[in-house]
Amino acid sequence: MTTDIRSRAAEYYDLNPDAPADVPFYKKLIPSARASVLELGCGTGRFLVRLAEACAYIHGIDLSEAMVVVCRRKLAGAGIAATEAQVEVGDITNFALGRTFDLIIAPYRVFQNLETDAAVAGLFECIREHLAPGGSCVLNVFRPSREPDTMRREWCTESEKLSWEVSVAGGRVTCHDRRPRMNPDTLVLYPELIYRRYADDSVVDETVLKIAMRCYYPEQFVQLIAKHGFQVFRRWGGYMGEPYGEGSELIAQFTR
Repeated sequence: MTTDIRSRAAEYYDLNPDAPADVPFYKKLIPSARASVLELGCGTGRFLVRLAEACAYIHGIDLSEAMVVVCRRKLAGAGIAATEAQVEVGDITNFALGRTFDLIIAPYRVFQNLETDAAVAGLFECIREHLAPGGSCVLNVFRPSREPDTMRREWCTESEKLSWEVSVAGGRVTCHDRRPRMNPDTLVLYPELIYRRYADDSVVDETVLKIAMRCYYPEQFVQLIAKHGFQVFRRWGGYMGEPYGEGSELIAQFTR
């Protein structure tokens, strides 16, 4: 049985005040109000619930049951019917839904959580099987700010860095970033997000979310997509349309 590493972090995930303004970007990529959308790694539904209003149907998959529970709660609260949106617990590298979609997305760097070549290949195969004729897929990763050798020397640190802090009922929640290790051969980073809830000045809860983030550089990213038999036809460097390779993101839209 797979452990849900995000189970305790799910309640804090949506508190992040620094989440990028990326939902409008993805909403504009929906080809029409009649379109069907598949979101890989839908999490708590930050995208899915808001994109549901712009398409005929959206389906979400996420490995974390706790995140899916939150997403379903949001859908119910928004009055979105099951005929318009559904979410399920599943592995984005190995699934079969028995239908195709006009647009497939994996926002907010979900693709980078795949550590191995086998997992990457599985994802691309699932995309191929679920992409409707004429449909497209959009994947996104961050653009590394350091060259590989510099990354190997400088990325790791045991110190914590405050990422954000917000007030909540009865106190506050902070999130710190820690970077204890990486794989220098594959350039997979293993950051840790440390959530702490405070009542006054006392810590009443602490949750550590350990994740994997595989680094990709601009040409490497598009070449990987092409290697798996797809054609990239649009690229961006950020959610405001920055040129590819110049912004903080690497975003590629491709088709079969």
